[in-house]
Amino acid sequence: MNNDITVSILMPTYNHEKYISQAIESVLAQKTNYPYELLIHDDCSTDSTLTIAQNYATKFPDKIKLFTEKENQGLIKSYKRLIEQSKGKYLAILESDDYWLDKNKLQIQIDFLENNPDYGIVAGDIITIDDEENEIKKGGFNSDKASTDFWYTKLLGLSGFEGACAIIFRRDLFNTYCNINDYIDLGFKTFDHPTWLSISYHSKCKVISKILAAYRHTSTSLSNNTLFEKHIDFILNIIGIEKYIIEKYGLNGITQDEYNNRIAFMIIGKALKFHKIDLFCEYARKLKPISIKQKFMRYFPHLYYWQFIIRH
Repeated sequence: MNNDITVSILMPTYNHEKYISQAIESVLAQKTNYPYELLIHDDCSTDSTLTIAQNYATKFPDKIKLFTEKENQGLIKSYKRLIEQSKGKYLAILESDDYWLDKNKLQIQIDFLENNPDYGIVAGDIITIDDEENEIKKGGFNSDKASTDFWYTKLLGLSGFEGACAIIFRRDLFNTYCNINDYIDLGFKTFDHPTWLSISYHSKCKVISKILAAYRHTSTSLSNNTLFEKHIDFILNIIGIEKYIIEKYGLNGITQDEYNNRIAFMIIGKALKFHKIDLFCEYARKLKPISIKQKFMRYFPHLYYWQFIIRH
């Protein structure tokens, strides 16, 4: 590893001609007292994304490295190639439809990690925006997660953190506890959830109460897909990721019933949103109820479903 590079920024990209310049410019705007590198992996874009990235790489060869493919590899293989080519002590993620808002983003987070060796991850907060830069919401970290340094049990049950663009993590912990070849072999659709779970089991994590990045929900975002079948497929993929993690590290104090309820409630919520009565009833019957409302849902799922639909 080249210790001259303190942090490597990983930017996988595919067909983001509308956004990638803004993402790259937000990296180049960073003010730091140490060197960083931006690694971009274009996964066979069919628009002008690659041309835009090439122009930046040519103009800033000391900061930007560009990697391309002859055939589409998919997101996780993109991350694998970027990590293999990176030199930094720390790794940051900035997918090419997101961007950083604070010019001191890297400096703030690296200073924290340098001064707190028992922390493996540091996050800033985010705003969520749509395709046209309209703010959807402010804040990506629920208060129960932001108020603790121990994320592992908070993340289990499909309760991930939005906004990987606001996180920096230690490369040595990733190398020790994360196996990206497993991610590929098992067909994981997201890089951040198994990574945050694995690192947070072994180290403390910090949320800095400062908005540092903009996280974009586009019409093609996997975690925000409005097509019901693809949305559920993504959730089921996350369940597979958590099964893999739990087999390695366990539930760490959460009971199996509590974990199962978290999963059931997540899918129940989607079933109600998309008006899928069969799916709702299937998961309502899996609940281990702890309240009268939950008992009603568990034992009279059809009645609960229709009264909910009528009221909403």
